[in-house]
Amino acid sequence: MLGRALKQILPQAVYLSRQDADLRNLPEVLQLFEKFRPSHVIHLAASIGGVKANKNNNLEFLSDNLMIDTNVLHAAVRHKTQRLLAVLSGCSYSFYEERATTERDLHEGLPFEGNLGYGYAKRVLDVHCHLVKEQYGLEFGTITPVTMFGPYDNFDLEEGHVVGALIHKCLLAKGASAEFEVWGDGTAVRQFVYAPDVAKLLAELLLRKETDGIIVAADEGIAVKDLAETIARIIGFKGPIKYDDSRPVGLQRKVLQSERFSQMFPAFQFTPMAEALSATVDWFRKSLVSLTGTTQS
Repeated sequence: MLGRALKQILPQAVYLSRQDADLRNLPEVLQLFEKFRPSHVIHLAASIGGVKANKNNNLEFLSDNLMIDTNVLHAAVRHKTQRLLAVLSGCSYSFYEERATTERDLHEGLPFEGNLGYGYAKRVLDVHCHLVKEQYGLEFGTITPVTMFGPYDNFDLEEGHVVGALIHKCLLAKGASAEFEVWGDGTAVRQFVYAPDVAKLLAELLLRKETDGIIVAADEGIAVKDLAETIARIIGFKGPIKYDDSRPVGLQRKVLQSERFSQMFPAFQFTPMAEALSATVDWFRKSLVSLTGTTQS
């Protein structure tokens, strides 16, 4: 998703996927770096899923991401890559009831148990980048966007991310004149940021040095109930919305707040939520038409 958005901004760059190499395999990673010899790298690769996948694959997400990140940074150091920018995750942080979580909290406490494997692997990636910069003087840094959404998101009904799964469910519910089912009671608060916005920031930060795990959050969050109702309104769904609190939800409130973003990007304007959701719905509808040959209502 984020890589596709970056292609619109940096079309001249080389883009690689899992079809090019298994990043858990060091010889394959070294072969890639030998072939392309990049001076700059944006490291987006990860093994990840939604709430259910994170909970069910904690160990695999820890081991896979540790291998992926270690191999990529090892190869980048070996080939003297001058600038590497790695994307972390809000899952890496601990969260507090009395205040928002900031960049200073990245290595405090433990990540939420349901995200522990993936979240802790990303913490290690931040430390790895810091140590490379300290020991070799290479400009390796990190950035932490809150949960991203947009075209090419994971729209799977069971394993997908919140926005993608809700869009898919709502479209199916409208087409079948059925209930729109939402996991949880709708009160959980989450933050989202449009992937093309993050891509713009990455392209700019690639030319800077002062990253140090900067958080990218467009606002202070939205209740899942409000998100579901906004998606229903955009899609034109007028049926009942059913909240199922027997389903896994994760943390009740997951809010990050950057202490430095406004100083680093004083003029940056995030895409309004409704506009970004509308664009994502339009893209998903078109992708379903191209896959099935049928029009989604």
